[in-house]
Amino acid sequence: MRTKLRRLLEKSVQTLASAGASHGAAGMASHGLAAEPAELLRDMEQGAVPAALLAVAGAATQAGLHDWRKLQKTPSADAPKPLSLGIGELSALMIGQDRLIADLRNQVVVLSREKEVLTRLLREKSETMRKDPLTGVYNRLAYEDQLHGEYQRWKRFRNPLTFLIWDIDHFKTINDRHGHAAGDEVLRGVAQQLAGRIRTTDFLARYGGEEFAMLLPGADRTAAFNVADKLRRNIAEATFSHRGVTIPVTISCGLAAFETGDSPESVFERADKALYQAKRAGRNCCWMIA
Repeated sequence: MRTKLRRLLEKSVQTLASAGASHGAAGMASHGLAAEPAELLRDMEQGAVPAALLAVAGAATQAGLHDWRKLQKTPSADAPKPLSLGIGELSALMIGQDRLIADLRNQVVVLSREKEVLTRLLREKSETMRKDPLTGVYNRLAYEDQLHGEYQRWKRFRNPLTFLIWDIDHFKTINDRHGHAAGDEVLRGVAQQLAGRIRTTDFLARYGGEEFAMLLPGADRTAAFNVADKLRRNIAEATFSHRGVTIPVTISCGLAAFETGDSPESVFERADKALYQAKRAGRNCCWMIA
């Protein structure tokens, strides 16, 4: 493209020079051979030079556009690819990308918050499913999970672990004499008494009916028995009532400590036998089988 422009300029300059020479010859004839070059230029037509220059610029521009279009169609291997977007379009595209990134960030924040809410709801739902709706303490499902976990920890670390099973004395008589609503009140009251007087590391669940199961990790036979007997006395001394009628309530307990070779089933069986012995001994007492 540069070669063509150079040739075009040279040809245009030659044409311009020829035109100037003819005007210069006429000036020299009229003004004499001693005329100065500046005077010769003033004698030339004022529009001659600009017109020629415009012609040269126009031709050069046309040639340049022609070659530029050819380069656009067939770019060389080492030439950078021309932009297909204008500055305004490119600016709009960049603004659109910034908005898209901002929208994606907002969506990530919203999804993160929704995940936290969902996790919390699932945790609350899971906890609700593990609670007894009547008494508010843990249910049989939670008890089985807890027993399995405590048993595995006991096998690994061999720290003392004692299992207790409780049974409200003459609960059927309470229901028959005062009604099932009164029996529900007694169940709630007993659960509150038991749960409110044990450590946070201990575990209490409603096993079924009027029975409650308890795990005391870290408590050996003697310590667990002392805790159980104190709980028993507290319930016997507490006041239970329904619709203004006082209901006497006592409870019996069977205990079994985990020993070498034990399984959850064997410990439960010993504790259940101990509870049976407490019932035979007159109720309102605690019993432990070695």
